[in-house]
Amino acid sequence: MATSVTIPSRAEAAREIDAGRVTATRYGLPLASVPHGEVDWAAYIERAQSSLGLSGSGQRSGTIYLSDSYPLSRTLNLDSHVAIEGTVRAKHHIGSSHGFYALDDFVGESVLKWKKPGDDKNYSNFGAGIHQVHIQSVPGLSGVSFRGAQQSARIDNLVIRGFGPATGLIIGGDTFTVSDLFVDALKGGDQSGTIPEATGIRLEGRVYSVPFNNFTVHNCETGLEWSDAHQIRLTNFETELTTRPLVSTYNSIGVTVRNCCFRHTEEILEVKRARWPANYGIEISGMMADHSLGRVTIEGTEVVTAKAFDLVIEGDRHGVEIHDLRRMRTRFMGCKG
Repeated sequence: MATSVTIPSRAEAAREIDAGRVTATRYGLPLASVPHGEVDWAAYIERAQSSLGLSGSGQRSGTIYLSDSYPLSRTLNLDSHVAIEGTVRAKHHIGSSHGFYALDDFVGESVLKWKKPGDDKNYSNFGAGIHQVHIQSVPGLSGVSFRGAQQSARIDNLVIRGFGPATGLIIGGDTFTVSDLFVDALKGGDQSGTIPEATGIRLEGRVYSVPFNNFTVHNCETGLEWSDAHQIRLTNFETELTTRPLVSTYNSIGVTVRNCCFRHTEEILEVKRARWPANYGIEISGMMADHSLGRVTIEGTEVVTAKAFDLVIEGDRHGVEIHDLRRMRTRFMGCKG
């Protein structure tokens, strides 16, 4: 079995199909046996996985290399241990990238989706990955539903655009890296503006030890949302026209946010619930790019911060509270803030 397979470009596929028609005519075969119109690329790539080796879980394992951008009319389902990679760096527009674009009559909940090895196997997608890929969705259709496990998995140089009132990237799993990520509810040429009910990134279920570095969310109501995050580190996170950059809905243990920069909003973080306050912990520092003040909301209580902020949110069994480290340094160490 192969460790990788390369998907032909659309032009190469068209030439092969035309050659098939010529061959069929020469041998007197009915042309109805030769396809017309666009290839079903979701079906083609799913079949191509069969040339990859099998893992112990019975799922395919290996890398699929893209050489073009491909139209999809339904969700492309990828096996648990499959990585998909473009052969050029993903750009801001689908025409200059390798990847996928959803058609208007798309059927499914997301453009790409990784399977789990089993219904209860939430941390077993070893080797899954997406690298140098552009995903262009349509409004109301989520972009990518990804699950990875351990250091053999990764998300790198991924661009997701055009999903509108849906979620750009859904992530599950543990101990893999996310880097150079751009998520935008709108695609190139659309009028910029915050899209209600759009979420850039959502962590699904309990997610462990996933570092994010150098990532951006544009034109969403919510930038990054999680329910149960353990030891998650976010660095160089930037948002534009995104109302709520960070939202925690249930539990946070050891979540660190550094060098964040939020533009076109007065909000920083909303903590809707702190399920276990004695172990709750978020550290966050950064700046409001074009507003003098920021705002953090903890279970309905608002706290206003300076333009530049350095905060710790933690508690005990009675509840959580915010510690403003910049103000503490000013007060106790004589620093000018």
